[in-house]
Amino acid sequence: MADEANRTAFLEIQGRMIELTGKLKQVQNQVRNKEGEKKRAFLTLEELRQLSDDTNTYKSIGRT
Repeated sequence: MADEANRTAFLEIQGRMIELTGKLKQVQNQVRNKEGEKKRAFLTLEELRQLSDDTNTYKSIGRT
């Protein structure tokens, strides 16, 4: 009987671990994507800083 309870507890923990591992990978991917966005924004800002003040530039509207 104790073996069955241990097995049930183990399977619950194992299932939870699989679920949390999936969530962790999802969050890691989100962080990686945000780091890429941050790098692109930084590079764009550096390029914009090199322009003279009288240069016509256009600001995008919405998300791309």
